[in-house]
Amino acid sequence: MTPSRACIAPALVALIAVGAIGCGKKTQTLPVKGKVVTATQLLSAGENLLKHQEWEAGRKTLRLLEESYPSSPEFPKAKLLLADSFFFSGMHAYPEAIVEYQSFLSYFPRHERRDYAQYRVALCYYASIENAERDQTSTHQAIDAFQRLVKDYPGSPYVMEAKAKITQCWRRLAESELMVGIFYVKSNHFSGAETRLKQLLETYPDYVDRERAYYWLGEAMRQKKLSPQALEQFQKSYLDSHHKEDFSQLSKAEHAEFAKALRAYDDRELESYRAEARDYYQKLVESYPSSSWAARAKDRLFEMGQSHLREELDS
Repeated sequence: MTPSRACIAPALVALIAVGAIGCGKKTQTLPVKGKVVTATQLLSAGENLLKHQEWEAGRKTLRLLEESYPSSPEFPKAKLLLADSFFFSGMHAYPEAIVEYQSFLSYFPRHERRDYAQYRVALCYYASIENAERDQTSTHQAIDAFQRLVKDYPGSPYVMEAKAKITQCWRRLAESELMVGIFYVKSNHFSGAETRLKQLLETYPDYVDRERAYYWLGEAMRQKKLSPQALEQFQKSYLDSHHKEDFSQLSKAEHAEFAKALRAYDDRELESYRAEARDYYQKLVESYPSSSWAARAKDRLFEMGQSHLREELDS
C-alpha cells in the first residue's frame, strides 16, 4: 500500500483500485463491498490522492463524484480540483486544465470562486507564452483572459497580479514586433521594417525598447530605396501628364525628360529618407545619451556628414 492510500478508508481504497464502480448510478450513495460511499468521502479521497500527486487515481475518484452526485454541495469543489489536477501536473496538461476551468465557469456562473478559475485559465496561457522570436498567440490569449478577470471581478485578490502580468504580456508583444522589424532590416526589406517599426512605436508606446526601435528605424530609413510601388506611381503620373497610354508612345525627347525627372524624384525621396534616419538617430542620442545604442547612432550621424554634431556630443 502506498503512503497516500494508507490515509484513505478501506472501502475507498477498494473503490479506487477497481476504478469507476457504479459510474452509471445517480443515487445519493454508492455501494462498495457492502458499504456506501458518499460524495463527501469521494471528495476527501480524491483530494488526498491529488495532494500526493496521484493524478490519475485522483481524477477517477473525482470523475465518479462528478457523474454520480452532480447536485451535491461537493460538486463545485470537485470540478475545481479536477482542473487543478491538470494545472499542477505540468505544462503539458495546460490545455486540459483550461477545458476544466472553463467547464467550471460554465457550470457555476455565480460561484464565489469564479475569479480563481478565470485566473487559472489566464495563467495557463501565460505559462505557454513563447519567446519573442516565435508565435505570440498565447500572449494575446493571456491578455484577453487577464483582462476579463480584471473587468468581471474587480474586487478579486488576483487583480493586482493580473495587471502586472498584462504589462509583461504587452512587453513581450512589443519585443516580438521589434524582433520582426530588426529581421526585416537585416533582410534588406527596408520598407517593411519602416512600417513595422513605426507601428510598434505607435501601438506600444509604454512597453517598447525605444533605444533599439529608434536605432533600427534609423537603419531602415538610411538604407531605404525607392519602392517599386512608388516608381510605378511616378511613371503613371508622368504618362497621365503627357496624355499617353504607355512608354512606347513617348518621343525620344520625352524619354530623356522622363529619365531626368525620375532621377530628380529619386534624389528627393532618398534625401527625405536619409533626413528621417538622422531624426531617429538624433532622438536616440538626445533621449538616451549613455546608451550603447546612442553611441552607434553617433557613428551613423558622423558617417552621414553630421561631423559638427559629433564634435558637440564629444565635447
